[in-house]
Amino acid sequence: MPVVYLHIGSPKSGTTFLQNVLWRNRPVLAELGVLLPGGSFAAQQRAADDLRGLRQDPTDPGPAWAGAWDELVAEVIEERPERAVISHETLAAADEEQARRAIGSLGDAEVHVVYTMRDLAGLLPSEWQEYVKHYCRQDYATWLTEVIDGGPETESGAWFWRVHDAAEVLRRWSAGLPPGRVHVVTKPPRHAPRDLLWRRFAGLLGVDPGVVDLEEVRANPSLGVVETELLRRINHEVAPGTPLWLYTRTVSDELAQEVLPRRAEMRRVPLPEDRLGWAGTRADELIEALRSAGYDVVGDLAELRPGDFGPQDHRPVTESELLAAATDGILGLLDRIAELHAEVAAARAELAELREKPLPKAVAWHVSERHEAVMRARVAYWHLVERLRGEQPGAVPEEEPAGPTVWAR
Repeated sequence: MPVVYLHIGSPKSGTTFLQNVLWRNRPVLAELGVLLPGGSFAAQQRAADDLRGLRQDPTDPGPAWAGAWDELVAEVIEERPERAVISHETLAAADEEQARRAIGSLGDAEVHVVYTMRDLAGLLPSEWQEYVKHYCRQDYATWLTEVIDGGPETESGAWFWRVHDAAEVLRRWSAGLPPGRVHVVTKPPRHAPRDLLWRRFAGLLGVDPGVVDLEEVRANPSLGVVETELLRRINHEVAPGTPLWLYTRTVSDELAQEVLPRRAEMRRVPLPEDRLGWAGTRADELIEALRSAGYDVVGDLAELRPGDFGPQDHRPVTESELLAAATDGILGLLDRIAELHAEVAAARAELAELREKPLPKAVAWHVSERHEAVMRARVAYWHLVERLRGEQPGAVPEEEPAGPTVWAR
């Protein structure tokens, strides 16, 4: 029977780094008997969305995710690899019934649940940035108050604790599994060797960590306090009703992931000093809960306590800092436009070679996923058609959902 590792999160605990290692080294891992089902990270994301029962925006031009989990599992069952890895951090949000379905759908496979986590003092500033990257408009102080003081009963706290209350997440996912098949992998401290997290994960898989190439692997880029505040103000000006998928593919993926992180000497977002005591106490509670459950620990639970972050800059953000960041952001977006024009030209050339050969729909989607520029071009084309349709004289609203709104208010 195959051994299947369900890497369920948590967000902001090195998951992007590990996923990049896995997917960039997929052929090498396949030779070692490790299957990454689905063929792409995007496919595994769709499977996670399907498992959690999320409703897809009808205006989303991406592939449908209904049935994606069953397709992923079917590949594992048909291929019968020695080992398989399914990795997406939002799986941590699955409820108990969804977790049981995920494990049960794998039949006789030996299922292992893997949960990566980090210290709260580093996690909280990082998660606020991630919230802002996903359309959050709350300032840092308000967000911290909701998450820490309000807990899971608040809007921001509900998601945070849904995926970061390790004891509760693993309770939902461990039903019916021996504790030894539930693995907690701790994220090494900031000054640890860059590859240590991968070495821990690879050891769990039974893979020689040295066989992969880490040269071009990157982690989820962080923003500074100035850049995050700029993005938060942009969120306030984005028109209400803008589809989340459109926001994600433009603001999140381009401005927040590609452009702003290129700025030099960014001021890190610190955890306020008056919150450090709470972070330490909460860490001790989580450590005790994990020890009592008897889960397999890869790393050191002591790494979950607040560490030494060096000098922290708690100065408020100034308008001049925001202006400089905005200028750099505009220049960076102009560079990205030029890069995308080149990517679109290259993609058009490749598609021209395929034009005379009719492609099955599944293959066409595969081409789109391989070329981000093609996907962006399709989105832009769809957006233009919707706008032209709405500008025609005498045009009336149709029953089908409307297209994306304009960005500015």
